[in-house]
Amino acid sequence: MASRARALSYFPLAFLCLLIPITLTAQQDNPSQMELRPEERHITVWKVGDPHRGDTPDTKISPDLQQSAERLGLKITVKAFPPEAFAQQFFDAFEEGQEPDVVTFINYGILRGITTALGSFTGIASDESVRKQLVEVTESLDGLERPNSYGIKNGWKFLITTSEHSNAARLLALRSPECSKRWNLAPVTQDLDESAIPMARAYLQGDTKSLAAFEDPARLHSERASPRQFNVSETKACGYWGDERLAFVPVVSTYESAKALGQISVLLILRKQQAQWQLLAASTDPVSVLRFPEGIPGLVKLLQEGRAPGENPIPARLVAPLDGQFPVPAEGQRFGDFVWKPSTSTDVVAQIIEFAYKDDARLFLEFSSGDSPANDQISDGQLWTTFSLWRWRVWSISNSGAISFSEARSFSN
Repeated sequence: MASRARALSYFPLAFLCLLIPITLTAQQDNPSQMELRPEERHITVWKVGDPHRGDTPDTKISPDLQQSAERLGLKITVKAFPPEAFAQQFFDAFEEGQEPDVVTFINYGILRGITTALGSFTGIASDESVRKQLVEVTESLDGLERPNSYGIKNGWKFLITTSEHSNAARLLALRSPECSKRWNLAPVTQDLDESAIPMARAYLQGDTKSLAAFEDPARLHSERASPRQFNVSETKACGYWGDERLAFVPVVSTYESAKALGQISVLLILRKQQAQWQLLAASTDPVSVLRFPEGIPGLVKLLQEGRAPGENPIPARLVAPLDGQFPVPAEGQRFGDFVWKPSTSTDVVAQIIEFAYKDDARLFLEFSSGDSPANDQISDGQLWTTFSLWRWRVWSISNSGAISFSEARSFSN
């Protein structure tokens, strides 16, 4: 497709979302500071069906996103398309200067191209002129797609930076952070807020020097990837679960980077030692941010109120695989298991299984049962592949809130 005459600008495409290290580049003026005329406040969204089903999706918008747009004086119109021949429709609109402001889809094949039982589908990123104008939006436009059975929003959203109302779309994508309504959280205390906000900003902006000053000596590090640097404009602590010595704090930030923008959620786990909150773990991993918190209220209820500091429990002991090895599936099985012997301390109420990768973490919570199993395990099918070095360990948490850690072992995944 021939290049258009009108000027092209902004950012290149984020092909692999947030797992790819991002280098910070110069940013555009914040659209929230721009004055938009009434005719510039209409955002057009194109929503594309699944190449496996050949469907035309619905045009619904979540009430939360609709209300956010209305508060900014914006209007959203959604037009739905089946995947068949969508790429050519998009290319034609792009060539004529009629491209949408946002495109959203639940199957990445719409972007990269895919062959299914229904045929071959061209990806819109196959054209370089289009590819250079796509900017991924994380979280802040999730209301354009329905959540899956786990309550997690599906799909990918991209701004088209050459569209007629791209500034309005950016204004919506970069609005002030909004906390999820799915959690019942206590209001964050002043000392937690003063600790969590700079921790989250340093973590997201790749400021390892500042972050080191906040870290608990027991924080687990994996192979360090190139710094994931975001230009964070606003950060909000959404509340917390915990008590005066152990706190789980969800934080949301609005950010821009070279390849993406929008909002990003971070879960911080903090432990207070020597009257200072210190960072035990930080994660943007979707399992840690969206699934792991489901069990935290139950854990907090098991911690004794007004408890005195207790002795650390006996640590769990890792059994398999050996350090440097990946689990081997049993015969006839697709996945192998990470296996450990739980703490034998009678006051242990829960375990956190931590898998650290690229300075992020995938966390799982298991409650202790009264039958003291010989071994516990978790399937490697619960992880995703990052082509990097991972480390794992088990936390044992007593009813007094004391924590002990198993040894850490590494594996490539």
